[in-house]
Amino acid sequence: MKKIPYLLTFSFIVLFSGNSFATSTPLDLHLNKTPTTKTAPINPVIETITKQQETPVIIIHNSDVAQQNDAPLNIAVASNFKVTAQHIAQQFSKAFGIPVNISSASTATLYQQILRGAPFDLFLSADEKHVQLLLEQERLVKQSEFVYAQGQLVFWQPKAQQTLSEDNFIQYDGRLAIANPKFAPYGIAAQQTLQATNKWQSLQYVKGNNINQAYQFVESGNVPAGLVSYAAVVQKHQKNYIIISQKWYQPIKQVGIILNNKRLEESELFRQFLLSDTIQLYIKSQGYN
Repeated sequence: MKKIPYLLTFSFIVLFSGNSFATSTPLDLHLNKTPTTKTAPINPVIETITKQQETPVIIIHNSDVAQQNDAPLNIAVASNFKVTAQHIAQQFSKAFGIPVNISSASTATLYQQILRGAPFDLFLSADEKHVQLLLEQERLVKQSEFVYAQGQLVFWQPKAQQTLSEDNFIQYDGRLAIANPKFAPYGIAAQQTLQATNKWQSLQYVKGNNINQAYQFVESGNVPAGLVSYAAVVQKHQKNYIIISQKWYQPIKQVGIILNNKRLEESELFRQFLLSDTIQLYIKSQGYN
């Protein structure tokens, strides 16, 4: 992808609360990294440093694009990542003065909206498949795709009377909430898990249009258990769940892509911000692998 020249003008520091982010422990993620100014001094820098008190900060060297801009950056976000994306967008807006609109739905729904011409600048999908389909149809900026997170699936039974184990999931025979495999990557992962454990044909399912709706079915008490996202139970401080072994489903690699050439500089700035070390640590703290 063609590099975008930036004119560095001044610097400022964005501080995050000590409780929001982990310290500088290395991430166990296979994610694209953005070069720092040590190798590309004309590019904006989004780098993590640690003070003596181990308080993480982001130092951002400002550029032409990092000025107050009345036009918002429109980002389509898979429903499982909505809450995390909203927090990141707020920090990005504070840092660069660029407002951000978050539109959230199932990945398949967002994909269809993009095909119909929805004016999104970036797409944060919950899988690789829909990004590849857009690339094949030449609907976006080629070679700008990037992995920003990897989702995890959990079996959640809020009213379980015992500490849950893998055997409890295997033996469960009640109604189960899942995301619809036709629309949601987490639903596909749930189906793969249930097929791998020989349960797909034996249970009664309540299917949500997206993984957030599947979570809500269980949270409301309408369904006693569900296969939901690890991020949801972490962010809501829930109990009585077990992480599903990834031997039973394909990795949920969440891939982003830049859609709009007209907002290329702002979109690239957000991409770099999203992939910075501190933001990646925050994403990991929110239940992503």
